[in-house]
This record gives sequence, C-alpha cells and structure tokens, in this order.
Amino acid sequence: MLRAMIEPLITVLTPTYNRGHLLSNLYHSLLEQTAANFEWMIVDDGSIDNTSDVVDSFQAECHFPITYLHKANGGKHTALNFGIARINTPLTIIVDSDDILLQNATREIEALYYKYCNDERIATWSFLKRKPDGKPIVGLEKEEFVMNYISYRIKGNRPGDMAEVFKTDVLKAYPFPEYSGERFLSEDVVWIEIGKKYDCVFINKSIYQCEYLEGGLTANDKPLKFGSPKGSMMRGKQLMSKECGITANIKGAIIYDCYKKSLRGGTLSICLCGRSCSAA
Repeated sequence: MLRAMIEPLITVLTPTYNRGHLLSNLYHSLLEQTAANFEWMIVDDGSIDNTSDVVDSFQAECHFPITYLHKANGGKHTALNFGIARINTPLTIIVDSDDILLQNATREIEALYYKYCNDERIATWSFLKRKPDGKPIVGLEKEEFVMNYISYRIKGNRPGDMAEVFKTDVLKAYPFPEYSGERFLSEDVVWIEIGKKYDCVFINKSIYQCEYLEGGLTANDKPLKFGSPKGSMMRGKQLMSKECGITANIKGAIIYDCYKKSLRGGTLSICLCGRSCSAA
C-alpha cells in the first residue's frame, strides 16, 4: 500500500488500437519496475476488441495507478494529444502497446531527471531502445552527453528509434498537428519543433524493448504516409526549416513535393529527385 501512495513522477503513455491481446506484456513489465514512481495512462483510439476488459483486469489487481481513456479513432498522434492534455506528472514517456520497459527503466529516468531538472534548456532525455535479442537499435558515441535533437539526429543523419522521455509541460506546448480525415503523422514533426528551442540529454543505455509487429505503424509506414498527405507535407516542411541544414532541407523539399502531388491527385511515380517518391 505504501508504494501506491508515492506521488508519480512519470506517466507511461500508451496509445492503443485493437491491441488488447498485447497489453499484458507491457503491464507485466511495469509490475516489475524497481521504482514505483509512475502511473500508466492508456488511450484507446476507438478499439472494438476487448481492450476495455483487459484494462479492467489490470486495474483490479495492480499497485500503481492506471488511467484508461477512450476516444474515437483518429490515429496515434491524436491519441497522444488526447492523453498529453490530461497528464499531471512532470515527465512523460510514450510506450507503444506491443513494447515493454526494462526493469530499471523508471529508476534510470528518475536519476537522470534529477541530475538535469534545473537546466531549463533541457526538455528531453533520449535513452536507447533494444530489440528482443538485446541488440540496441542505435548506438551512441558517448555514455551521456547534452546536445540539440536537430543538430545530433537530423543534421548528423542519425536515424533510428530511441526511447524519449519528455517534460510534460513541453509536450503540452507542442501538440501534434491534426488534419481532418488523416490518421498518421510522423512524430518527428513535433520533436524537430521542440528541438528548435530545447536541448536533449542522450544516454547510451537501453530502457525499452520493442518489437515491430506486422500490422503496426512501422510496418505500414509508406501506405499510411500517402494516406495522410497533409501530415506528410508538414514533415517535409519541418525538414526544410533553416535549423535542419541543407541536406535535410533538400530531403524535406522532395518529401513535400511528393505528398503535395498526392494531395492534388497527381502522379506519384517520379518526384524532384528523379526517383520513386516512395523512397522519401
């Protein structure tokens, strides 16, 4: 009972859609956390499976707070906006419904937060994600350093998923753009915007394990992007920001042109670079 009385520092935010059968893996990874400094917020983006019943079973037995919210289907980014607006903890980490947190994740987050919490330049802590075989998706040159997201990830051309922890107030100030009828938006549209003002602590340590399942957003990336041309154009526009540098600017212009053609119903086979637009 004492653990349940601890004021949460972190919200684990999970947008989900028809993933009731997968949530138990994440739930059990949260049960095993070595620091009970968190709450779990699940935003159900219009599921028609048994997600509600599954979450009810978790709430009946767990020792940490679980908030379950249900909304009409609108895509992951709209579910994130819906949840972020209702979060009260200082920190937020987004964890997908088919992924898990490693056992010391919340303890590691807390330690790094208090190390840098008085630095107003910092809004993000980027840890590593690993695959089920234990291999990190990306690797860092140093064990820990402060740098700007745009400088390191965009201008430095270092792609690959990382486990980002955000100051919640900053996420609230930078909501994901929403376009009527579109259900997909690349999250770096917001990460770039945050990077124009704030820095990030990069930590060469895995706290998150992911698995890219068939039917997930990563596996269906290109069709989802072409089905959401306005959001995809917005990503191109962000990459054209002066802060991102000439290489990203060129890529952004290509992306913007491709999806602009898609929006207008024009040809998608060839774009400004002379290659297939699907390469963007």
